[in-house]
Amino acid sequence: MAKIKRLPDAELEIMNTLWDAPAPLTAAELEAALPGTPRARTTLLTLLARLEEKGCVAREKQGRGYRYLAVLAREEYLPAETKSLLGRLFGGSPRNFVAALAETDALTEQDIDELAAYLEELKKQRG
Repeated sequence: MAKIKRLPDAELEIMNTLWDAPAPLTAAELEAALPGTPRARTTLLTLLARLEEKGCVAREKQGRGYRYLAVLAREEYLPAETKSLLGRLFGGSPRNFVAALAETDALTEQDIDELAAYLEELKKQRG
């Protein structure tokens, strides 16, 4: 797969469900596992076909249908989503992102200590 780009929300929802699944899912199983409002089966199949074209999903024949599995790992995708989020909401600034977290009281003292330790380790690795 070439450069990984941010997925549209509907496709990302499918990927999250496949990433969390212990085994490949049929379209019916995927439909039942997806959160929120149910989609038409044709819509789901269209989204799966798009994900397959992008190299994110593979399908394997099972009886008259298929089972779908994620071939793009969540860890491979997260940098693309993070870069997009930083650009769209925080002007590309990681500092602005952390500042927004701090303003919502989402960071505990332990979180701050872990972030500081991680940043120190990152400095050592790059320095």
